[in-house]
Amino acid sequence: MLRRIFALLLICIFLTACSNGAAAREEIIPNAEAPIESTDLQGTNFENLELPENYNIRQFEGLTLNFIVENNLYANILSHESEEFSEVTGINIKIRPVDFDTLVQKVNLDFIAQAGEYQVIYVDPYQTLNRFYDYLEVLNPYDKNPDYPRIKGFLDDFVDNQTAVCSYFEEEKNVYAVPFDSTTMILYYRKDIFDKYRDQFYNEMGYDWTPGTREFTWERYIEAARWIDANVPNAEVKYGNGLMAQQHNSIFCEFSNILAAYGGDYFSDEKINTLGLKTFNQINSMDENFIQALDMYKKVASVSAPQSVNWNWTDLARVFRDGEIAMMLNWDENYTYVEDAVHSKVAGKVGYSILPYGDERSANIYGGSGIGINKYATENEKQAAWLYIVWATSRDMQLKVLKHPEGGSLPTRKSAYDDPSNTGGNVQLKHMSAVLDAWKPQNIYLRPKVSNFYDIEKVLISNLHNMLVADLDSNETGKKIYEELERIRRNE
Repeated sequence: MLRRIFALLLICIFLTACSNGAAAREEIIPNAEAPIESTDLQGTNFENLELPENYNIRQFEGLTLNFIVENNLYANILSHESEEFSEVTGINIKIRPVDFDTLVQKVNLDFIAQAGEYQVIYVDPYQTLNRFYDYLEVLNPYDKNPDYPRIKGFLDDFVDNQTAVCSYFEEEKNVYAVPFDSTTMILYYRKDIFDKYRDQFYNEMGYDWTPGTREFTWERYIEAARWIDANVPNAEVKYGNGLMAQQHNSIFCEFSNILAAYGGDYFSDEKINTLGLKTFNQINSMDENFIQALDMYKKVASVSAPQSVNWNWTDLARVFRDGEIAMMLNWDENYTYVEDAVHSKVAGKVGYSILPYGDERSANIYGGSGIGINKYATENEKQAAWLYIVWATSRDMQLKVLKHPEGGSLPTRKSAYDDPSNTGGNVQLKHMSAVLDAWKPQNIYLRPKVSNFYDIEKVLISNLHNMLVADLDSNETGKKIYEELERIRRNE
């Protein structure tokens, strides 16, 4: 009995602390000083923002915003640029970059507790938007309010399918997030190795093995990896290929590229891969093309570094940068990591292309996320967060991230590609054409976006990993996936 009373007291203390914390944040009174003239913003990242007349850009001076975000290129650049944002607005921005798993955990806990600790949220469509859209502030009213800053071209200036995935859920009505980054999987390969051994490979195999063409299929990818293992000295490269097949989100992403390349998908419900649904109805894991993709994935694994069955995308990028593997599928945001002239052994030696073709197409999974506002932040925090989002997703900031020496993340805004300074001045961004090619409608792959994806993902991750580790039959794996997903569908 005493333990139960003590537990209840702890819960009361926690809820009171959350309530008091929100009340304490609410006490910040907007700064009523005269607004900064627009001429004072010239030469800053604010000069092209659409601000209302007489808008006081320092009205939230002294307020602190916590922005939780996955540790990626865009977040790294914003960490530097946000210093100017704070100087101009007086708002203290604390960017909290964390790894993917920690991000999901912390955001989920903050929403469940309704604590509002993180006022600005990195909104992953498949981990956050799908499950917690009701915990995010609806952004349409902010853009329509004449007293608030506006996002130019909201949301028509953003890439269409990225907007569908990152901004909406179920229907194009409420905007929950603004497209923020655009990570996409492409092929990284050792161009120096491919150039050096091109003639020898051609003489033995009878075709040009250069990635990116319609002829470079998954079958030929496997042949190239096997040939490298047999013919290229370990001193130059140890393995032809590496996986990200750890029991982690990475294996689901990796396999999805192969699945879609062979015309398959996990579900066939309408809108499930774009606007999203609360659940699914039509499971495809026993279809012929799904089983064919499982077989192909096993073949890819057979010519990969054996230990890579336990690597995720971070491990794979590190090993590639160390010069130990010749090819890898990975997110385009690793571009500056592998091209780091100081720390990378392969800087200047890497080629980039879309992923190999299956029977249907080349499929390149899109992994971008949005940026949104925590519904449980205070009103002042929400308005300050909106100002930050307008600034962070502006065309000028997106171009700055693209061109930054540590950047390279491609803009989500269409107008950024019309910028005159963006023509011919980014030759050093060797991955850019591969990413834009991957975004073409015939090449992009958008994964399912459903509210119960957390449980779905666990089924897919465990079965895919076990299939590779234990060399399980692909038909049995497809059947097992079907049965476990069917139990989720029935809420068993």
